[in-house]
Parts: sequence; structure tokens; C-alpha cells
Amino acid sequence: MTANENLPLKKKSKLREEIESLLAERGITFEERIAVMSLDTKETHYFDDYPQALQFLKEKKGRWYLTTPGIRRTANR
Repeated sequence: MTANENLPLKKKSKLREEIESLLAERGITFEERIAVMSLDTKETHYFDDYPQALQFLKEKKGRWYLTTPGIRRTANR
């Protein structure tokens, strides 16, 4: 058993839930996966790890951008 298994689960505070809700209304969310986006067509694909993303990119041509997990903004324009 690891040390983390003994810790209780963290519950989000009401303030954090409110902030995340407001950000979601504006199209901003947290993304845990790696995103690969075409800078030409705005096409986006998501992967659980870098080897999967890199394998996908080997077959693609054009300008592609590889992101790290983090904030995700949905393009509304």
C-alpha cells in the first residue's frame, strides 16, 4: 500500500467549483490529455501519452502543434 492510498480524497471547495463553472461557460476547461492541433485546419486530436501523439504526428503533413496537459479553450469563433 502506498502513502497516497491512506489520504482522504480532496473535495473541491465551493469557490473552486464556482470558478470552474464560470470558466466552463466561457469555453475554458482543464484538459488532462495531450492535444495535437493542426494550425492550418484547427483539427484537434487527444492522446493519453506522448508516444501515442508522436506516432500520430509521423503520418501527418502540414503545421501541427503538440500541447501539454493543462487549460483547454474551446474556439467559439
